[in-house]
Amino acid sequence: MDPTISIINRSKTISDTEIKRKLPKLQHQITHHFEPVWGWGAHLRFNVKKFDMKVIIRDRSCGDDLGYHFEGRKPVAVIFAQDDIDAQQEYTSTLSHELLEMIADPYVNLYAVGEFRFHRRKRIGFYAFEVCDPVQENYYEIDGERVQDFVFPQWFEQDRKKGSMKMDHMGTVDGPFMLAEEGYIDVLSKSRWHSLVGPKGKRKRKRHRLLVRKDVVSQI
Repeated sequence: MDPTISIINRSKTISDTEIKRKLPKLQHQITHHFEPVWGWGAHLRFNVKKFDMKVIIRDRSCGDDLGYHFEGRKPVAVIFAQDDIDAQQEYTSTLSHELLEMIADPYVNLYAVGEFRFHRRKRIGFYAFEVCDPVQENYYEIDGERVQDFVFPQWFEQDRKKGSMKMDHMGTVDGPFMLAEEGYIDVLSKSRWHSLVGPKGKRKRKRHRLLVRKDVVSQI
């Protein structure tokens, strides 16, 4: 059975009514786009007390994060709607981003083994299981609401041949571990984290996810 995600509004500028209007479009993405390729989804509910995961919508971050998720007693995601509106005139893409990544890796502890280049040499590392970061500046619309592109499971399979299939919903990348423009991914190798950045990448949207993963790895 798919988990229930409770959407909790603690924003002073975004109304409950507005969020409720957006949830069916985010649910459409999860049910009709994400679940068919990943094999699991979630049911979005507004401010319910019985849930498996939750997303808290706030206005402002203490840093420069637009959103992140972590494991508390249950998986929790936080987005900062007003910061997002200031940055890109909407917040649904960040909400979509955090929902999809939390569904794919609720406990922030999944990785895929693959090669990467460091100082022109090939290394083996553990790629963080982030399904949106590699294509994080790619968006599409569902009934007028902007949502986040995401990679397919095959993106994390290094033996897939480049060009054999599209690797994300929008068809931007076609090879495993390939990064779209301004996309990025964090890789752990020899006890050190490396941030790999796609073409023109500047990591505009920072997240706490790497800090969360550092905590997880330190406990292994």
